[in-house]
Parts: sequence; structure tokens; C-alpha cells
Amino acid sequence: MRVLVLHSELGVLRGGGENFTRNLFSAFVARGHQVAAAFVADRGGRYPIPLPPDIEPVPIRGWWSRKLGQATLSSIGRRVALTSRLRTKWDRVQEAICWRTIRWHTQRFQHRVEREFAHRWSNFDAVYVHGNTALASQVARYRPTVLRLPGPVTAELTPVLHAVHAVCANGDALARIRTFLGDHAIELPIGLDERLFRPGPTSVRSTLGWTGRHCVAGYVGRLTHLKGVDLLATAFHELSRTGIDTKLLIVGSGEEERNIRAILVKEIAEGIAHVEPDVNHEKLSEWYRAMDVLVMPSRYENFSNAVLEAMACGVPFLASNVGGNKMLAEQGAGWLFEPKSVRSLSECLRSVIENHLEMKARGNIGSRYVQGRCSWTASAERLEWIIASRLGVRA
Repeated sequence: MRVLVLHSELGVLRGGGENFTRNLFSAFVARGHQVAAAFVADRGGRYPIPLPPDIEPVPIRGWWSRKLGQATLSSIGRRVALTSRLRTKWDRVQEAICWRTIRWHTQRFQHRVEREFAHRWSNFDAVYVHGNTALASQVARYRPTVLRLPGPVTAELTPVLHAVHAVCANGDALARIRTFLGDHAIELPIGLDERLFRPGPTSVRSTLGWTGRHCVAGYVGRLTHLKGVDLLATAFHELSRTGIDTKLLIVGSGEEERNIRAILVKEIAEGIAHVEPDVNHEKLSEWYRAMDVLVMPSRYENFSNAVLEAMACGVPFLASNVGGNKMLAEQGAGWLFEPKSVRSLSECLRSVIENHLEMKARGNIGSRYVQGRCSWTASAERLEWIIASRLGVRA
């Protein structure tokens, strides 16, 4: 079958949703299907992150900015004490502006897609839309459509969602959406490349000048306000002043990067903190294996790719008590702290890094839990079943 993928940030971001789509459809192509993917690019049609070789790229040219002004807002917020009421209000303002900017961006992408494919919908047997409910409902008028929701939506969207042939989610999002959508919401599970993500050696520590005796706390993902990396940077900054012998390794980039570097300027200069902006997915496991514990401080998290990948590498996690983090913590592979609380994160992180035996034990639990449970081949087979059973499209 021939499938069109509509995922606006596929060529410009390395986030969990983008990695999900790339890996899912790489496995889908390996099963004998044809896939084309449309996404935003600059005015010259350029995009920084190449697609897997067997997926046909359809870059949509233009001026695009999904997080317009967020770096400036973060810079202003940095000057407001994290514990003050004003900072709480500022966070709400920033989040509100962020979501409105994203909505404007997705609306523009929808209009461009509708123009781009107005006379080409019949070239495809099915269409897969990532995250954009309005776009999916419009596309469903022309072709059988699958919508994947990376996070929960409100019941107000029920009529829009029922207009789409299949609505897919996983983790916390699936549980929430099913409360009002019932069986119309289908699980499309996250996969994992077990050849890459598994326990093993790493040269990252020696490259950074760190040794096996150091305890390393880490983070992998986009550096955004929603991901709460500012909370981790602040908590580590406070811990480092107590003389605790711990390193911090942050892997990722985003609009919060300048803010994170400003918070950790002293620690980075002293070599006890390091920010690595861009790591190829094929090399990511080496960076996980350099960590003793992965910290996921998100203000909201559906079902973290990074936590699952760390577990596969034998690394336990410390995560905010939100969304899918709670589901993974129930397996005994990590710890939870109070969301949005620097104090709770700092206290929990100190407790975790002072107990090396418990970290090792929970890392082993996580590795055993993931083994054989998640694969991209299984996810691709599930998508085939969804397209056949819900959309009536056969290979």
C-alpha cells in the first residue's frame, strides 16, 4: 500500500514524536509498503534532519516557527525566582502563549497541505496524520485517515475525532481519550530498537573526562518549557553548592538551551555539567549508558521514549509524577517526584544518587521489563492491522 505521512516537524526536530514516526515508518517500509512524508522546510526546501532513505520526502517550503518567541519568554522568566508566585503566573502565561503559537503553526501547515495535495489525494491508499486533529478530520473527507495523538485532548473534540477513520494513541493519552471516545480510540504502541538500546560499554564518560566512580544524572530530549529541563538545571545548581559529587549530562536542543546554559554557567565551566545539543539517534544509546540515572522532569509527559530507551539500556529513572511516568514507575524501574517542584526534585535526586545499589537494582528491573516487549516491527504490524480493520485498506 502507499501511505502519505503528514507530520509538520519531521525534518526539523529530533523529539519523541518525530522519532516515533521515523522509526514506525522505517519498519512499515521494510514490510513492503511505500511511504511519502510531508513536513515543513525553509524557503529553499532545506531541512536539517534527513528522513530514512526509503521514505519519500515532500518538504513544504516557507517561513516556519513552531515556538516563535519562546526563547525570549524563557529569558525573561529566568529573572523571576522559581519559588515566587509571580513565577507561577509567568509559567502559565508562557505556556498559554506557547500553545497558541503551536496552534497557529499547525493551522498554517494544514492550509498548505490542503493546497499541496488538492489534486493528489488519490495517489495514496491511506493518510497518517501526527497530532493535528483538524487536519486529520479534513483529510478524512478525501482518503482513509489515521490520526495519532501524542498527548490527550478534550472531550470537546469528540465530533472532530469521530470524523477520522482511526484515532490512535498510547500511554496516558490513550487512557484519557478512551473516557469519552471509547473503542474509537485504538492503541498504537511505541517501539524500540533493541539492537541499539541495551546495556553495554560507552566511551562518553572518558570523552568528557569523567570516570566510573562519578555518579552521572542525565536528561535526553527537547529543551523546552514543557519538558521542565529548567527545573532539573536549577535543582542540580542547588545540589552542586552542597558539595555533592555528581555530574549532570544533558542531551538535546531547543528554545530553552540558552536558559539552561545560563543557570548552569558555573557548573559547565567547572566541568561537572555538560550540554550536548545534537546526537544522532544511532549513537544515542552510548549517551544513555554514560548515565547512572535518567531524570525526566516534564510538566506533562504522555509516555516517554527517553525513559523507555534508558530502561532498555539498564538505566533507572527519576521522573515527575505525571501522565505515563506513573505507569512506568509501577514496574519498579524508577522513582517519582512532585511535578514542577525544584525542592522535591532536588531532595529525590540526592536520595537516589546516594544509593548506588538501588540504582543498579532498578536499572536491571527496567532492562528486563523492556526486553521483548517493545519493537518497531510489532508497531508496524499493529498499524497494518489498524489500516486494514478500521480503514478497509488492504496491502
